[in-house]
Amino acid sequence: MDFLDTGEMTELRHLKEETCIESEVNILKEKDKEQEQEDQEYTAAPQTPQHEITPGDGSIEGQECPVDGGSDSAADSKEKEMGDSVNDSSLKRPRKSDKSLLFQRLVKLFFGCLAAVTCGMMYAVYLSTYHERKFWFSSRQELEREITFLGGSGLYYYYYKHMLAVPSFERGMHELMHDNRTVSTQTINAVEQLFLYPELVTSFLYRVTGSQDVIEPVYFYIGVVFGLQAVYVTALFVSSWVMSGTWVAGMLAVAWYIINKTDTTKVDYAIPLRDNWALPYFSCQVVALTGFLRNRSSAATEMFCYLLMGASTFTFILIWEHSHHVLFVQGLALFLLDCFDLVQPRKMADIHKVYLCSVVLAYVLQFQNPSLLSSPLLSLLAGSAVARYLQHNMKMGSLVARLMKILLRFYLVFTIGITFSYVVKRIVPVNESDHMLKFLEVKFGLNTTTDFVTNLLLCQEGFQSPSQDFFLRLTQASVLPFYLLVLLVCLLSTLQTIYRRLSGEPMKSNLRLEDGRIGEQPEVIYHVFHTMLFGMLAMVFEGMKYLWTPYVCMFTAFGVCSPELWMTVFKWLKLKSVHPVVLALILSTAVPTIIGFSLWREYFPRVISELTELQEFHDPDTVELMNWIKQAPVTAVFAGSPQLMGAVKLCSGWTVTSLPVYTDINLLRRSENIYQVYAMRSAEDIYKILTSYKASYVIIEETVCSEMSPVKGCRIKDLLDVSNGHVMYEKGEMYPFSKYRRFCHEIKMNYSPYVNYFTRVFWNRSYHVYKVNSHNTSVVDKADGYAKMSAETADRVAVSGSRPSTPPQTSWFEFLLDESLLEKHLQKSYPDPSPVQLVIQFLEQASKPSVNEQNQVQPPADNRRNRTLKLLALKVSAHLKWDLDTLEKGLSIPVLNMLLNELLCVSKVPPGVKHVDLDLSTLPPTTAMAVLIYNRWAIRTIVLNSFPEKPTKLGPHQMNMLNLVQQEKESTENILKVLKEQSEDSIMVLEGALGIKKDFYIHTLRTLDLLAAEPPTTNGETECSTAGLKISADELHCQVHYDLGAIFFQQGCSDPSSYEKAREHFFKTKELQLKLDSKALHCRLDEKRLAGYWNACRVLTGASDPSDAQLTPYGLINSFIKTKNYQALIETFIKDNATLSLPNYFRQSILREFVHKVQQGDRALEEVCHKLCVCNAVREVLEDQVVSVYFRQLLLKPSKRTVDFLLEVCARVLDTEYAETSKRKIAALLKAVCESIEETSLVFMVSSHKLFVDLLPDEERKTLVEQMRKRSASINLSAKPLPSFYDISASASVNIGQLEHQLILSLDCRRIRQILIELHGMAERPFWRVNSKWEVPQDYISVILGIKDNLTRDLVYILMAKGLHCITIKDFAHARQLFSACLELVTEFSPKLRQVMLNEILLLEVRAHESGVGCTRERPPPDLVSRVRGYLEMRIHDIPLRQLVGEECVAFMLNWRENEYLTLQVPQSLVMNNPYIKLGQLLAATCKELPGPKESRRTAKDLWEVVVQICSVSNQYKRASDGRVSLIKQRDSTMGILHRNKFVTFIKKLREPLVLTTLISLFVRLHSIVRDDIVNEVTAEHLSIWPSTLPNLQSVDVEAVVVTVKELVTYALTLNPNNHSWLITQADIYFVTNQYSAALHYYLQAGAVCSDYFSKAVPPDVYTDQVLKRMIKCCSLLNCHTQVAVLCQFLREVDYMTAFKALQEQSSHDAMDSFYDYIWDVTILEYLTYIHHKRGENEKRQIAIKAIGQAELNASNPEEVLQLAAQKRKKKFLQAMAKLYF
Repeated sequence: MDFLDTGEMTELRHLKEETCIESEVNILKEKDKEQEQEDQEYTAAPQTPQHEITPGDGSIEGQECPVDGGSDSAADSKEKEMGDSVNDSSLKRPRKSDKSLLFQRLVKLFFGCLAAVTCGMMYAVYLSTYHERKFWFSSRQELEREITFLGGSGLYYYYYKHMLAVPSFERGMHELMHDNRTVSTQTINAVEQLFLYPELVTSFLYRVTGSQDVIEPVYFYIGVVFGLQAVYVTALFVSSWVMSGTWVAGMLAVAWYIINKTDTTKVDYAIPLRDNWALPYFSCQVVALTGFLRNRSSAATEMFCYLLMGASTFTFILIWEHSHHVLFVQGLALFLLDCFDLVQPRKMADIHKVYLCSVVLAYVLQFQNPSLLSSPLLSLLAGSAVARYLQHNMKMGSLVARLMKILLRFYLVFTIGITFSYVVKRIVPVNESDHMLKFLEVKFGLNTTTDFVTNLLLCQEGFQSPSQDFFLRLTQASVLPFYLLVLLVCLLSTLQTIYRRLSGEPMKSNLRLEDGRIGEQPEVIYHVFHTMLFGMLAMVFEGMKYLWTPYVCMFTAFGVCSPELWMTVFKWLKLKSVHPVVLALILSTAVPTIIGFSLWREYFPRVISELTELQEFHDPDTVELMNWIKQAPVTAVFAGSPQLMGAVKLCSGWTVTSLPVYTDINLLRRSENIYQVYAMRSAEDIYKILTSYKASYVIIEETVCSEMSPVKGCRIKDLLDVSNGHVMYEKGEMYPFSKYRRFCHEIKMNYSPYVNYFTRVFWNRSYHVYKVNSHNTSVVDKADGYAKMSAETADRVAVSGSRPSTPPQTSWFEFLLDESLLEKHLQKSYPDPSPVQLVIQFLEQASKPSVNEQNQVQPPADNRRNRTLKLLALKVSAHLKWDLDTLEKGLSIPVLNMLLNELLCVSKVPPGVKHVDLDLSTLPPTTAMAVLIYNRWAIRTIVLNSFPEKPTKLGPHQMNMLNLVQQEKESTENILKVLKEQSEDSIMVLEGALGIKKDFYIHTLRTLDLLAAEPPTTNGETECSTAGLKISADELHCQVHYDLGAIFFQQGCSDPSSYEKAREHFFKTKELQLKLDSKALHCRLDEKRLAGYWNACRVLTGASDPSDAQLTPYGLINSFIKTKNYQALIETFIKDNATLSLPNYFRQSILREFVHKVQQGDRALEEVCHKLCVCNAVREVLEDQVVSVYFRQLLLKPSKRTVDFLLEVCARVLDTEYAETSKRKIAALLKAVCESIEETSLVFMVSSHKLFVDLLPDEERKTLVEQMRKRSASINLSAKPLPSFYDISASASVNIGQLEHQLILSLDCRRIRQILIELHGMAERPFWRVNSKWEVPQDYISVILGIKDNLTRDLVYILMAKGLHCITIKDFAHARQLFSACLELVTEFSPKLRQVMLNEILLLEVRAHESGVGCTRERPPPDLVSRVRGYLEMRIHDIPLRQLVGEECVAFMLNWRENEYLTLQVPQSLVMNNPYIKLGQLLAATCKELPGPKESRRTAKDLWEVVVQICSVSNQYKRASDGRVSLIKQRDSTMGILHRNKFVTFIKKLREPLVLTTLISLFVRLHSIVRDDIVNEVTAEHLSIWPSTLPNLQSVDVEAVVVTVKELVTYALTLNPNNHSWLITQADIYFVTNQYSAALHYYLQAGAVCSDYFSKAVPPDVYTDQVLKRMIKCCSLLNCHTQVAVLCQFLREVDYMTAFKALQEQSSHDAMDSFYDYIWDVTILEYLTYIHHKRGENEKRQIAIKAIGQAELNASNPEEVLQLAAQKRKKKFLQAMAKLYF
């Protein structure tokens, strides 16, 4: 752009513009007027020509015709940009001649075409060279060359040879049309059946061109195919060039195509395949269609594209049997364009004409092929034609009308198309239609079958789903990431265009670069639909990748090189800092340039290596077989596998029994019968089958007979066994079973009866050829009938095998007797019992324990009855769509916990693995959804349990009432405790789910039925990605964001930073909620609560929302509070008394917030509280509500300022025009105020106010003043009792409620007492039950509730409950105040409660000290230690003791190494009664003896036995007080001194490293014993002190041990992440669980902490040989083989065998040669040099040689120098590994 100044560029622009306008006028004149009207419906009349680039020819064509590279395209775009800003007067300037301008365009077009042709020719040369290097083609004999045609493709080359061998072309054509020497017993039309037109044309060209003397036939044939591949890539080049405007895109498309040749073409190993001939024509058709769809093409260009499209479409259909299916998919893309009015109707009609004419001509030339008449393409054309005829004004009307018409269009087209296809199939029978329908049903899981042909096709690689390697290759080549980016931009722009068109807006014809509307180009829209449709097919069938991947390369290259695409993105982003047009031009050149250089650097050496390396293709066994077959009689007929028969036909020309053709059902059935030689059939059966096909020889392949397939059940033998019914199923596994052994094995034994029917005539390592002996004619005559009978038998077996099993007969409940009854019951409008009640009943019965003859309670049996009951409960929940709101309302926490745990079990969630360790993206969809539902319920339960609940009114307190509900309450508490401990894991699981963008699926009645069915009948449906009810990702994310916001909001009380997280999640919730419609299945949000959460979060976080603050009063009030502008806040409240816009509850919440701050000690806000209270009181009076207690209390001793403010507020309210009723209300308020105020001066201040005088009548005012005067003379304000102030007329229940609310919020001891006194003066009832969250330990409940005085009982209960709550949230200051007040109160009347409070205060002090120890590590004061000892030595009887206090005290003593005291001085009685003290004593004794010279095993053995008993599970059940066995109370107790979960909780209170090391050592030894895996044992310190065996291993809960050791080590590392012993143990745990990357992370971290990040040598006791070998194995299993070789040097004796084996691996995932600098062992370096030399990897060989040549590695150096060199490389290597895995 620098060589043109502004004037020249402007002048050039106007020259182009004028010329383009003239050309446009000529074009428009040529068009018919009717056509103009039709086009006008499609787009508005253009005012200026569109500036685009069309590489059709050198004419102007209404756009910028010249085409060149990125720089020229950028220059033209810049020229256009600058030219648009110049005034029209510039047209008068001098201009260059038209000839020079035309010459410039032709030059650009010439170079672009030259680049396209050059790319095609270079690709053809590349293919030829690669083919030569791969097969050594030129040095092989003709037979060996023919064998290289793999995959059965050689059959097509045989007919090419045959056409050259016959005397004349006509004679050869006749023989092919009447071919009776290919398939035995049949005469076929090979041209029709095998689509041999490519071979006919190629042989004809070879004859007429006289190439016989110039080139060999095989090279001519291969050259034609390679030439077509050159056309293929040239067409891709041109397509990308046309769409982007620069031939840089074409070059990038070709580069990507070649790099990904594994996924773009099969020509490198199966040259004669039909798709290698057909796809180049399809690419030509696509590029012609692209040019034809463009809006501004000249008539000549449009006609050229139309003719090219017609010719290529016809050729494509003619030479490939699957072409009409491919064109059907293309037709669907065009149909979408037509429906949304994105292309001119004229052009759509022309395209349909091309399709129709091509199909008709191909139908004639393919000898009336019936499959073309019934093709979906023809049906689509018929449906479109009829629909277009019926819908004349489809593209007119409003948006809704157009949408309805489009839906009707879809309905008409597909209905008519299906009807047309059905009628055609009735008239012209098509053999393969039913077969293909069955295949698709089985493929998509709609049916199951035992049919051999269907299962054989399903097992073909092309019909499998694509592997992960496919996506990995595309990602490594950078195609896939850029493709997704380009597709997303184009798709969004296309959707915008569709919306505009449906809204009646015409498509813009004069698009400019700055418009940023890439989605308004019809050719771009077509390619978006094209690549999406073929991409969806490629996700299902891997074979479709050869149709999809080339166009992915082309489409991606177009996108990254297109300025319009970048401009579209910038248009959306509203970029202003940089001029978007300039930036778009820069990026459209820079991005492809960077990609090109990176591809050149990465892949060019690989391509050169492929072309220079001579590969080896040697198959002597097949060559030997073919040479023998050539000597067979001319009349011989060979039988064998279809692929082998194709090679036999090619190499010998003899007749065969089957062909490698998968589109002819008759040939497939023949193949099935011939394949019976690999089944378990008798010799007589096989003989009859072979003789029915006149077979003379049968070839048995060793590779098929002894096949080992990577896909389960896809071996030929397996398919035959299933088809023949020769299988049996046991425990989900399939086993072959028949009275005959496998024929292919038995025939090799050469014993009767096999030798009677067959004679071996040839064999080698791979093939055995047997001659079919001739017998009497009767056997032969019966053969055909037997073959038919065999097929019928197989069909009967298939039907019987797919019949569902009879449901088990049970004798309980109708739902068990009739499975269909449940669904019918749930469909009722008001089912009785309700779904929730059904869940309770099913789970009650499923978990109901039994009682044996000895009257002992036994756990429920794991039988089919109980499993079915649980499944019914799950099905009811599935009917409710797993709505947690419904389930939580109807089910208790224990029941819902059981239900969701059963869901996890049914969904096959891996047991013993934490949910946080699962990768949800890799789990089956229903399994992942089950995990999410459970964790959502977990955090929802925590949140809901934190809300105050209104207690159930049970009347007067009765002691036995607590006993009745105690069991339920205890179970709930245990579950809540576990949920709270796992809350962080649940949060991490849900946060991980937010990163999954795919849709989710949840269990339905059908999927649960499939889970209950036998494994063979499910056919894997429950594992597929579409099984179950689909839940969109947005819907699930919305719900998860809401739940996470709620839990973070709940955590904000103790961690204020959580409010920010909550706000972010609620913001995401609101965003996603806007995307969802009202029919969301899974997302259930409480709108009001969400709004409340959102407002609260914004206030608590101080987040500003300007728009909200300006538009709503809430934002203003929040900003006033945040900025402490209290005067403005009060002013807002005063104004709101007139407008009544703020809800009263909101105003009250603001007041409560300020009152709380005052109670916390902020006395400066007291006056603000008074004023807000006055404002609220006036509002309550105006709305006829009860005046708050706070206002009444304020009137007890009001100040003059308060009274003044009250009068001011009342006066300002009445300034507005109020009704008389409001004035009367204010008057009543003033009157009540006068009656309440005791101070006479204030009373007369109110009565003398103008407002009082105006509102009250004179008589009433005088009477009131007189009463006040009389009262002032006799009243004594100081003696007036408190209750008398409640004589104001109000609702007593509301007053009590307000006081109860203050009681809940207050933490002031005196205020609590005052409130209780007031409440007891108003009502006599137990106020300790006001809040259900007030809980005191069960050990103390009887003592506290035994207090006779109600007020004292309530006060003690509430003070203790509030103190315990403060300890929970670590508010130790308030806890001390509350406990001290309670202690002072109970000391007067109860020694028991005094000791109880002393114990609780001790617990408070211990926790307060431990909470601050993490930062200071300050030793506790002697007084605290002495008090703890005193508690442990306590011998006072009848004192209720909490085990928790003993637990905390024991943990406290262990943490501060008071081992001597715990071992010797604790009373034995306390040890026996408190399990925590016993456990602490054993731990202290074991730790005390560990540092000694001889480790004593006596105390260690005692500790071992206690822990083993804790981990030994025995399910026990209790009876309720009424004598019944408890229902749904399956409680897991242990045989030990305490439950495992309580034991783990106790462990997590320990911090002393020696104690934790001892416990880790114990559990590691126990883990090793129960796993019984000597090779993969976890290591730890002090393992020798523990026993090595267990007497009763079966009683140990293995899962509990595994989980505990993981939790223990993880907890220990949170305390000290630098303990190398714990790190090694953690690494070993990950190693034995096959998590090798994590294991390496911790192994390296252990070394890093011991060596100051590897700046020093790692101690040998840390990196032992065992640790190093495990690191080596981790690297090996991660395919990091170079790292393996380096680590082998670290061993005491270098493991050369492992190192050499690792270096032989070529697929290494590490940096390979970049690690050579870390190798110091010369032997390994020499081996590297050798192996690279052998592979021809010269560059890597030079790196290895350079490493050997370093002076410090010279073997003659002193040992010290060599050791220093080794240490230096060790450090650098370990640092490099740390960067990789940290």
